[in-house]
Amino acid sequence: MNKTDTTQDPTPEGCFRLDELRDLQSAEGFTLADCNYYLWLNRNEEDPEAAPLRFLYALELIFEEGETLLLSSGEDSEAIRLISEAELVKTAEQLRALQGYLSIQRVNVGTIPLWQPCIGKHLVVRLSRHESGLFLNDALLLDFAGNGILLGLASEGLSVSAYQ
Repeated sequence: MNKTDTTQDPTPEGCFRLDELRDLQSAEGFTLADCNYYLWLNRNEEDPEAAPLRFLYALELIFEEGETLLLSSGEDSEAIRLISEAELVKTAEQLRALQGYLSIQRVNVGTIPLWQPCIGKHLVVRLSRHESGLFLNDALLLDFAGNGILLGLASEGLSVSAYQ
């Protein structure tokens, strides 16, 4: 999916930008082939032996049509945004340079019980409207032939859950 420069974008905070809506709309009807989570690993500097804290930084939907969608909480967890593969790699490289260790981990989740019923099904995206008529970017429903996945914001990162 194409990404555009958003520095001059007049879209109010809390709403999806027009280019993101176009990308979401263009993916509707695509058949889900697989999906990945990109986890942000954050080590405890005070206790290096402790397991790192993990949160869901991005969700990658891979479609049979050869397209992908990368949905991310961003670095501030204030909005769900569509990002490019290049943006994901850049963030991972910046974190590695800053922290001195690999901080973004890809985990394939297409076979876990939450996602398994969605594989091979067509995508419909459902969004909530803002009072201005625009679409809110704090949550969205990914509907795969009645198998709903609710993607929202958590205190850090994204949250993913089944939706009935």
